[in-house]
Amino acid sequence: MIVSNIGIVTVITILLFGLPILWSAKKKGLWSSFSFVGLLKSLNISLLIQVIVGLILILVTWLWNLTEFEIPSLLGGTTYTYLIIGLMIYLPTLVVLNLLNLLFKNISNKKQ
Repeated sequence: MIVSNIGIVTVITILLFGLPILWSAKKKGLWSSFSFVGLLKSLNISLLIQVIVGLILILVTWLWNLTEFEIPSLLGGTTYTYLIIGLMIYLPTLVVLNLLNLLFKNISNKKQ
């Protein structure tokens, strides 16, 4: 699928991914004391919000499609881009980071 208005769709997608991360990082106090574990916890918490946003986007796009209106290119493009980036880039990266964190915890526990 070729997304029209790619600039606007990109900005919307970045905001939909970034705002939950920034909110979670601010809530965890990550700005004052940065740590890898704190960042990972913020990403894990924001994942729940991002999944909800993705489900809402899918639902709105699906409902819009059922009414036989032509899906506006911004809504369809944003939903498509959000899902592709989330499923192909963000989620696998978060899984790898969580596995690395688990590995480091196991290594540090064995040393003690």
